[in-house]
Amino acid sequence: MKHTQRPILIALVALVLVWLLAWSGYVIARHSKMTAEKVNQYQLGWNPSRSAADRLKFLRGLAERLNALSPDERQKWRLDQDWFRVLTDEEKAYFIDAFLPGEMQTALKMFEHWPKEQQQHEIDQALKELQANAQKPIGEQLQGLNGDKPPLLTPELDKRVRTVGLNTLFSQGSAETKAQLAPLLIEIQRQLESGQLDLNRF
Repeated sequence: MKHTQRPILIALVALVLVWLLAWSGYVIARHSKMTAEKVNQYQLGWNPSRSAADRLKFLRGLAERLNALSPDERQKWRLDQDWFRVLTDEEKAYFIDAFLPGEMQTALKMFEHWPKEQQQHEIDQALKELQANAQKPIGEQLQGLNGDKPPLLTPELDKRVRTVGLNTLFSQGSAETKAQLAPLLIEIQRQLESGQLDLNRF
């Protein structure tokens, strides 16, 4: 009888251990899940008086946390423009390179999961906003986000943002997505070449 009970006991102990490991993994994953609130709490630790190396290390940590957000959590986070303005151009470039590709990938994934009707609606709305913005006088365009504040991006950083964004689109986007976004990209390119579009004004 003892010999027949032993395999059963061993099996029960094994099942309990597997269950405990699975449960602990679930608890750890739940507590380690990155949220927009955790990102905001981390960003509050920004200290401009730190050394340049420490500031870059902080920016790397911020970008890693942002890149770990789920699409739903990512929508809850907004870039603090006043905070971004106090960064040096080197720090802005570093943050753009670390953060923007992940941001673009998230946006592409969300776009490609939308129904076709929603995709077309968003493209049409973006085109309307671009065309409306191009018709405004420069002074009127500058009102709103920036006001009298200095621009967020230098011309070099403006170009960097566009380059990183397009590189991500063409390396990560599907052929269908590229085709759908083609009219929007053509309009953006047209406005950039004519000087009607500046990321600091939009």
